[in-house]
Amino acid sequence: MLRAPSLTARLCRQCKVPAGARIIQAVRIPAKTLSTTTLGLINTRHILPRDAQFQRLYSTYPDINDIAAEDVEAVERFMAKFSRDKIPYKTFEVTFQRSSGAGGQNVNKLNTKVYMRFSLEQQAWLPKYVRRRMQELDAKRVNGRGEYLITSEKTRMQRLNLEDCLDRLWEAISAAAELPKGPDEETIKRVEGLQKAEKFRNKENKKRLSMRKSNRRKGGSDDC
Repeated sequence: MLRAPSLTARLCRQCKVPAGARIIQAVRIPAKTLSTTTLGLINTRHILPRDAQFQRLYSTYPDINDIAAEDVEAVERFMAKFSRDKIPYKTFEVTFQRSSGAGGQNVNKLNTKVYMRFSLEQQAWLPKYVRRRMQELDAKRVNGRGEYLITSEKTRMQRLNLEDCLDRLWEAISAAAELPKGPDEETIKRVEGLQKAEKFRNKENKKRLSMRKSNRRKGGSDDC
């Protein structure tokens, strides 16, 4: 008679656990709840290799070493000269529409609402890293044609709304051009302390397990 595979075996097979992975925690979940989302959560929380969990626990800062050296140099050269006034006016398209909301006699009469379209692929003056980061940070603002969209109806004046769009575009470019910073000395010491504490706990647990096995061989109890 063939036996049904255990929950652990099913999860390992469906979640595609890499070779050498160790089950951190066994959980019993009703069969109805074993959806793709549930399996994804189990895979990331309970069936990760211990090294991956350890790295994930202590790696709280992005590493600048993950960025190509030429990208870092290009961004640093760009930010050394970049300012709000350096945004070329020919690099974006602007259309005007009627604003909504309160406005007194001017409501729904004047085209004061500003729509700005900033095509990321055509901005050769921006480093590739900055363009990629703008799309990653504000994915909801990028349409299917790769255009970064900004709208403003902050005021009832067309000129001020256009200035507001330019301010927001400048802020978006500056945020995308910000390179990750490494941890400070205090954080490094704290992480090293946590690592030492983790190793000490693991060593103590091994000692207790060893003593428990030794007591079993001698016919003693499991209490250690």
